[in-house]
Amino acid sequence: MTPSTRVPDEPPVARVGIDADEDATDALFRAARRAHLDLDEVEQLHDRIDADALDRLLSHHRRSDADGEFTLAVDLWDRTFVVRPDAVEVYT
Repeated sequence: MTPSTRVPDEPPVARVGIDADEDATDALFRAARRAHLDLDEVEQLHDRIDADALDRLLSHHRRSDADGEFTLAVDLWDRTFVVRPDAVEVYT
């Protein structure tokens, strides 16, 4: 069994808000750059997660009248990324 990724208790090293018309993956890349990750040196995002599914999740949340929130924590590029409907945070 693999350990699940959890939201760290420490403050993030980077945080970006997700614009109303922005895809989650675009915000994730902005957060990675703000965390000083060299995106030319890391493997492709599509090799690690289903980026289309991430974008659809955020799009579905924006269209729905659901009261619930979502939080997705994923380990990418030796960092933990936390995606919420309004922001992406990066943790070491």
